[in-house]
Amino acid sequence: MFGSTLSTKGGMVSVVKNYLGYKDWGEYKITYIPTHFDGNKPLMMLHFMVRYVQTIILALCGNYKIAHLHTAERGSFWRKALLAKTMKWFGIKTVMHHHGAEFEDFYAKCSDSQRTRITNVLEMVDVNIVLSKRLVGMIKDKASNAKVEVLYNAVATYEENPYNESAKNVLFLGRLGERKGTFDLLECIHRIDKQIDKEVKFYLCGDGAIEEVKRKIGELRIGHRIAHVGWIDGEQKREFMKNTMLNVLPSYNEGLPMTILETMAYGIPNISTRIASIPEVITDGENGFLITPGDIEALESRMLTLIEDKELRTRFSESSYRLVCDRFSLKNNIETLKEYNWKKAFSV
Repeated sequence: MFGSTLSTKGGMVSVVKNYLGYKDWGEYKITYIPTHFDGNKPLMMLHFMVRYVQTIILALCGNYKIAHLHTAERGSFWRKALLAKTMKWFGIKTVMHHHGAEFEDFYAKCSDSQRTRITNVLEMVDVNIVLSKRLVGMIKDKASNAKVEVLYNAVATYEENPYNESAKNVLFLGRLGERKGTFDLLECIHRIDKQIDKEVKFYLCGDGAIEEVKRKIGELRIGHRIAHVGWIDGEQKREFMKNTMLNVLPSYNEGLPMTILETMAYGIPNISTRIASIPEVITDGENGFLITPGDIEALESRMLTLIEDKELRTRFSESSYRLVCDRFSLKNNIETLKEYNWKKAFSV
């Protein structure tokens, strides 16, 4: 299995960590090879070269049947493309697991020759995994002969709904910046400041444009509403979710955000946008609210509604929790991966 170092921030690594932490893989034994880390480009290239040599040695000496390649766009895709071709040389079956929220933009900016290479790679691998039904076309439109299967992201679940009905905090969990709608959220906080309970605090948890976000908070004079700005680790995330009444992710571009599944597993209602695979998880008015990206008035209205209506939050909470347990549990995800995408497809 190939992906970024486990200290790298982002949803793709969260998926990898869930896989590596799972205890019931049965006859499957995973060797994880981190081929990327966040750092300067020369060191990153050197790191990849070292891992590439390691991969060749393992392919020569080990009894490996499958290479599972977690990929996004741009450099991530080209690295995994080289690895996929290398695995083919050794007769190892390849799974390309697509996580990139900006793959369409990446493809659109490629030259004709690069697009041809992308098509060849997508059709060469034994199976492309996408995160929702909507994303099948993302692959098929570029490579009509590619084999594509849907495997939704998944998260660990709890035996009982852990939602705290008395919680006062609102969470933003994702990379801070324009793509995730962080500045739209800040504008909404400014607008509703005088209408909501003074105890309501906002936690902006993620890496990215941290300093820019802090400047905007100062400009809007909403510092008294902000309890945290910046990255949080797994344990800190769980502590924050214990006191979260609502998660807000007003993104402009996404795949299937892990933050939505993680918070729904905790029974936390969500407000997000009607894009990508999000409507396959959040049903507007049933387990959360969906808005159009950039519609600050709608975001303001939905936030006020959920902050003020405890009964509605509780109803959304139970619906969210049940949905994740039924359809997006880690156990179900891995059994699908083992039984369909690996065992049946490859006759391992």
